[in-house]
Amino acid sequence: MGAGAKHRLVFVDRLLVTLVHLRHGTTHDVLACWFGVDLSTVTRAVGEVRPLLAERGCTVTPGIRLRTLAEVVDHLGASGGTGIIDGSEIRVRPSCPASVDDGSVRPAPSDA
Repeated sequence: MGAGAKHRLVFVDRLLVTLVHLRHGTTHDVLACWFGVDLSTVTRAVGEVRPLLAERGCTVTPGIRLRTLAEVVDHLGASGGTGIIDGSEIRVRPSCPASVDDGSVRPAPSDA
C-alpha cells in the first residue's frame, strides 16, 4: 500500500469542485459542505486539478474583471490570447428602482 491520504473525492468530483470554484467563485468551505468533505480535501482537489486545466490552456487570470464584450476583446487583443465566452444568461436584480412615467418610483420586482 502507498503512503499518504486516500482521496475522498473521485477525479470527476475533484474536477467538478474545481470548475464550480473557478466559474462561480464558490469558496472552499462552501464546496466542502456541499460535497460532505473536509476543507483541506477541497483545497487539495483544486490545487491538483487547476494545473491540469492550465496545461490544456484553460486558465483564469486572477484579479482581472472584464465587464463588457469590448473589454474582453481589448484584453485578448493586448495579450494575444484566445478566449471562450460563456454566453449563459444570469438573472440579476436591478440596482435601482425603475421610475414610472408620472415621476414616482416603484420598488424593484421581487423573486417570489
